[in-house]
Amino acid sequence: MQVKLAAVNRRKALLSSLAVPFAVAAACALAGCPGTATTTTYTPITGILIRSSSLVTGYGCGTGPGQVYKYAALLKYAEDGGASGPVVYSGVFDCYSDGLFSNLPADDAGSLSFDVTIVAWNAASFPAPLQCDPQDSDQGEAGFTACPGDTPDTVALNEGTPNWITTCTATQQSGISVLAVCAPLSPTGAGGGDGGLDEASGGDAAANAGQPVLVDTHGFVTDDGGTLVCGTDFQTVRATYSGGSQSGSLSAQCPAPLSLAPTVAGVAYTITVELFQSGADVAQTSCQATASASTPVTASCAPATGP
Repeated sequence: MQVKLAAVNRRKALLSSLAVPFAVAAACALAGCPGTATTTTYTPITGILIRSSSLVTGYGCGTGPGQVYKYAALLKYAEDGGASGPVVYSGVFDCYSDGLFSNLPADDAGSLSFDVTIVAWNAASFPAPLQCDPQDSDQGEAGFTACPGDTPDTVALNEGTPNWITTCTATQQSGISVLAVCAPLSPTGAGGGDGGLDEASGGDAAANAGQPVLVDTHGFVTDDGGTLVCGTDFQTVRATYSGGSQSGSLSAQCPAPLSLAPTVAGVAYTITVELFQSGADVAQTSCQATASASTPVTASCAPATGP
């Protein structure tokens, strides 16, 4: 019989594992320690990683009815015979964010294999009780507060009507973050989340379905001949777009691409992109692309200018 474990907040566990060696080193630096050699035990950061850009392929991130807004990952220990136990870990993530579960313990039988269920919502369907204010999610050891989505029972009680669902598998390995292997998201038929072409293109036939239009966010050329580089010059990319009868907004953490989907083949899309560093508007540019029925298209962007 497998006993359900209490939810573990991954952020707190990681901070705690790093705090002790740093504190010891600081004390030695101030007070002086014997000159004998010492060894500090280091525990590699292991975990399971859910890659957002792969998960939302075909839908993209944004606030439109056919776009993914947030998703939840629900982890169960995989058991012999294909069965699985109760949900023991959970997390709710912004669409553009990868889902990471760090340093998960083995179950009673020593297994580190997990079955993962993913449920995703568009902006209109996302349950308000699962919203997490970033400033409340990590206030140090004394005032640490877990996000609602970090508790499996809270997710189960407030799941509402997800627009998409899929399943993944992953086996945690020491010293690395293992990518979860996930099937494509499937519409549940709830809340207009099918992302079908009838909704996206004002009634165009499914035969006009287009592949995603992408904006590469690794870097942008500026109007003075320079280059804005992901991580150094900007971190977050936000955009609004229009094309045919479609319009909406997108966002991503670079270097993940902006992904506009669904699209209508043959329709030209204009995408206004803004770059942000620590919340400050760094630059903006305009990108254009015509959707293809056969392959994703990367948009061409004009030189970026200051805010």
